Amino acid sequence: MPVRTTLLAFTLALAACSRGDRQETTARSAVASLSAARGPDHLVLRVPRAGGDARVFAYPRLDTVLWSAPSVPAPDHVLAFDEEAGSIAYVDTKGAPARIDFRQGLAERMSKAKLVGLASSDGYNVYGIAPDGSVERTGPSGQWRWKPPHNAHAVFPQADATLLVLGDQQDGSVVWRVRPPSARIVDSVPLTKVDRTLRTQVGDRLYLGSGSELTGVRTRTMQRTTAIGFDGAIELLGATPSGDRVFVVTRTGTSVEIIDRYREATSGRIDVGRHVSTLRVDPLGRYLLAQPENADSALVIALGTNRVIGTVVTNWRNDLPFVGPDGGIALAQGSDVVIVDGETLRPITRVKSGASDFWYAFRWTGFRPRDARLDKPVEFAGGKDSAARVGDSTTQRTPRVDTGVATTAPATAATPAVAVPPRDTASKRGSVYTVSFAALLVQDRARELAARIHVGTETARVVTAVRDGSTIYRVVLGPYATREDAERVGRESKQSYWVYEGGP
Repeated sequence: MPVRTTLLAFTLALAACSRGDRQETTARSAVASLSAARGPDHLVLRVPRAGGDARVFAYPRLDTVLWSAPSVPAPDHVLAFDEEAGSIAYVDTKGAPARIDFRQGLAERMSKAKLVGLASSDGYNVYGIAPDGSVERTGPSGQWRWKPPHNAHAVFPQADATLLVLGDQQDGSVVWRVRPPSARIVDSVPLTKVDRTLRTQVGDRLYLGSGSELTGVRTRTMQRTTAIGFDGAIELLGATPSGDRVFVVTRTGTSVEIIDRYREATSGRIDVGRHVSTLRVDPLGRYLLAQPENADSALVIALGTNRVIGTVVTNWRNDLPFVGPDGGIALAQGSDVVIVDGETLRPITRVKSGASDFWYAFRWTGFRPRDARLDKPVEFAGGKDSAARVGDSTTQRTPRVDTGVATTAPATAATPAVAVPPRDTASKRGSVYTVSFAALLVQDRARELAARIHVGTETARVVTAVRDGSTIYRVVLGPYATREDAERVGRESKQSYWVYEGGP
């Protein structure tokens, strides 16, 4: 259902409510409207900047709370969102990794360790660098620590469950590839001294700036791409979500250079007439926001045409400005948050005192109500009840599972004895455990890997999920009733694995 239709449903529901039950009814109307929508729902998380009660709203309708949780640690910036687990990994204002779990309705700090350079690819596990230069992982998959040959400076978790680590080496830098929980270095790439790094959201590129030169590493093969030189030292790096275009700003430049990933060369530039100090790319690749140096404003650039649409007033924070799923741009203006249209830059909505919150826009289907049909027992066609006992020629009374009303059906000797199974209910998240071996972007590779993993009579299988518009193929076994069973299966597979709570 289009967003405008969804908003109309909200408006009609609000008009029908009395003041006494308005809040409860509007929340129900919002959820009902979301359940009828197609595709992921547009949502925004808001948490007081000092910490407190977290709330999720149906974006851009920002007066109806769909979910809330108390005592949430104050966020500084978001690392990743896990659509499958329904959790957001972020860094709090004290520099500690934290997680919000929408399914369980809780938020918590994940570690008290002093880590820097925190990163996550799945919103579930968080990697960071300890003061001694070692790499640590914290999260539901368990703790893991690795001391590389030289001090680590940056970590880049990959979708296939491997980890790239940037470290020092003599007269330069090096990128190591490991597959936790193994501490063995699978591959490495030597580089000149790296000053800037950029991992693309989707794709297989890690971009590294060394002075005035940009080099890429193909993360699947660990091969270097062609080096690209610039007139000045590289200061800023950004990329479209697909990674097909990389944006570069040099220390003294007044334009944004555009690098074509496939040609591995400069393909154009966007002249902005002044030096910019911050770049922020729309998660859907429609707009590029650039902050002019020493200015409380943002240049809005249409990436389809590389055209500077105009300038809007905003404070720059880790969360604002951002581009919403509908193309609206949320701006921090004084104590309020103002959402403007991305093409015309005209105000659409003003949220009074909204700037006192931390904002995070995301898309998810997890707040939709469960379809009641999923909780109905399966009924089979046929006039006779198969639950009658063998050899009993009398009439048996067999209760109907769906209503509990007794019905009668004649029993015959030809009717086998079949016990009526108990009603199957969905396990709550946390009551089962799944063994995961990889999360790949290529379906054929995932199937090949799954076919090679055997434990007893079980063979691994592939399950799919959509993250940021891309399909991820996970290779898994399970679920299992206990973590011990899942760990045993993982060890017997003789593969690199990790265990997480919940179903596949």
